[in-house]
Amino acid sequence: MLWPASLNLLKFQEKLFYKDIIGFGDRQFLLYRTIKETPKTTQEAINLVKKYWHCDTVLKKENIYYFCNEIKPIDYEEIRH
Repeated sequence: MLWPASLNLLKFQEKLFYKDIIGFGDRQFLLYRTIKETPKTTQEAINLVKKYWHCDTVLKKENIYYFCNEIKPIDYEEIRH
């Protein structure tokens, strides 16, 4: 039956493209991926993955690395007619 395989693919794609916003102090980050810490998780490996995924920030909490991009605050001026 093809249906269960297709459903699993859709669930995988949903997880792959789903992003969360993480608040850290007064800064906000768009979450790209997470990785659990293992004995093979070195700083060199983290930097390589960070560069590969085009992330500018890696946060760590409870042995999980969060690969993110910072949401920069913008300065704007309201224009009225």
